[in-house]
This record gives sequence, C-alpha cells and structure tokens, in this order.
Amino acid sequence: MSRDLVRIWSRRSRAGFAGVAAVLLALTACGGSSGSSGGTKTYTIAFISQGTSNSWAAQLDAVARKTAKADGIKLVYFNGQGDATKQLPEIDTAIAQKPDAIVLVPLGGAADTGPVERAMGQNIKVILCDSTITSTNYTSLVTPHAETATVPLAQWLADKMNHQGNLLYIGGLPGNTTTTTYDQGFNSVMQKYPDIHIINAGNANYSISTAKQLAATAIASGRTFAGAWGVGGEAVTGMMQAYVDAGVTSIPPIGGNSATNGTMRLAIQHTIQVASLQFPPTSSQVCIDTAFKAAKGESVPKSINLSDLPQYGPIFPPLDKYYKSQYSDDMYVGTDSVLTFDELKAINLVK
Repeated sequence: MSRDLVRIWSRRSRAGFAGVAAVLLALTACGGSSGSSGGTKTYTIAFISQGTSNSWAAQLDAVARKTAKADGIKLVYFNGQGDATKQLPEIDTAIAQKPDAIVLVPLGGAADTGPVERAMGQNIKVILCDSTITSTNYTSLVTPHAETATVPLAQWLADKMNHQGNLLYIGGLPGNTTTTTYDQGFNSVMQKYPDIHIINAGNANYSISTAKQLAATAIASGRTFAGAWGVGGEAVTGMMQAYVDAGVTSIPPIGGNSATNGTMRLAIQHTIQVASLQFPPTSSQVCIDTAFKAAKGESVPKSINLSDLPQYGPIFPPLDKYYKSQYSDDMYVGTDSVLTFDELKAINLVK
C-alpha cells in the first residue's frame, strides 16, 4: 500500500462512520479488493483468529469472512479459542499448509513471535491484526494505537475523580499486547496524580462474567471507589453489572475500552457516566485486504494505524446517540458500518 493510500485514510478519517467504506474504495482502487486480480489464481489466506471466545471475536470473524468472499480469497479459518496456549499450535498448523499469507490475531505476544518468524522465513506474508508480537519480523501490523487512544479516556476519568481517591481497576488478558498498550495509555495519565490510588482487582481475560465477579468482590470489601477502569468492553460491562446488582445508588464514573451496545444501554438506563474507546471488530476487513495485497506481491505498509479512522475514537457522555435499540448488547459500536442487518442477525446480534 502506498503512502498516498495512508494519506487517503487520514483524510477520510474526518468523514464519520463512512470511513470504513472509504477505506474499501481506496483499497479497491489500489488493487486490494479486486478478486482474482485479472488472473486465474485463487489466493489462500490462513486466518488465525482470537476464536470463538466472545462476541467481539465472533464479529471479527464475520467481517473477515465477508471481506474474503468479496476479494475472491480462499479463507482457511483457525480457532484460537481465546487462549494463547491453544492458539499457538494453530499457527504451526497454518504454516504447514503453506498459505499465500497469514492473518494472525495474536493472543500471546512473546509466544507467537517464534512461529511468526518461521512463517516469514518460509516467505509466507504475515499480517498481524489488532495486536502485535515481540519482534518486528512480520509483513504488516494493522491495529489501533491504544497507548495514545486511551489517554483522553484516562484523563476524563482522572478529572471526574478530581484527581484523588480509590480507583477500581480490572485488567484484560495478561501477555496480550493489546492489553499492554491499553495499560500504557492509562498509566501515562494516572502516574501524574499521586492522590489516585489504583486498587487492582485482577484480570477479566476479556470476560464479562469474570469482570463482574472481580468487581463484586471489590465492592463487597467495603472500600469506596471514586472511579473505575476496565481493560476491554467486557470489563466495563461486568463492573457496571456488579454495581447495579449490589444496589449501589451512586455508581462512580467508569472509563475503559471497547464500547458495546450493552455498555451504552446500561450506562443510559442506570445514569452511569462512562467513557469508552470505540474498538469495533471491523479491523479484520483491513487486515484481510492488506493480506490479499501482500499475497499478490504488492507493497503494503509496515504499520497501519486504525486510530486514524473515526470508528476508533473515544466516546464520551452523553451516550444516547451511540445506542441502537434494534441490536443486542453484544454488538460493538461501529460493527454495523460493515455488517448488514441480516448479517448481524445471522450471528445473533439482532433482538
């Protein structure tokens, strides 16, 4: 992908949710979505997903499959099952099949480094999607820059807390580089305020039920929290549910990531001030298109910053304009910019 295309994306980023469509048009113009590219070869791309572990992953997979079909790609799917140790052998299996390219959603940054470097050594193009590894030996990295994108959310939370008091923190997935970069942005703000005391309740591993249990335990401890932070929409949703179930009438402001329709609904219904990062799983659209270009031997950027697109920006109260009552709680804000109503219904995201 040329620098001109990157500049196109930057300009399109001011056009709202239509930005995704604009990216696709730009990719098509550069040969990124042209099917067989005028030849007879059908390119094979191994898609090593986070897997069927939560709704975000299900939406990521649906977008990937739709994009592959539009591109005329043979997509071979590998299920990471939301577990770095289970995903690792899937990477080796994918390499053994010698695809034209691999799209990997890394669950273990360090563990995945060796297999990715082996694939690159066999001249298999590797596109890292939404997270990275501990090496730069890959073809392209497509991800938001969470270390900067989360800064305004953390600053909003610190301001709401008047820069003091206990802050309930629930983490994401240990060892996952997306979690690590979220924490970098969060900590870069909180370290400026020594009167904010972070109470780490544990890691939710991107699970709503786990986050709810962790938050319930923290609330039951008797501590008073002036604010809360969750890594991932699952953590934020779980914390809200715990507070509501505990009958707390004055729920503290909550900052975090990955805005879902359910986050919006709960916040509006219970008058909770919530700020989230839009992190829709439409990223797999760009990942698959980039892999297709790389497989054809076309130049692609080493790094594609999804934070330049509007659907990866922060969401602050009021939240009414983001909530869509026709969809289930599990739909991530922005997914409907790529998947149609019927496609969302097929993965149980329509009420």
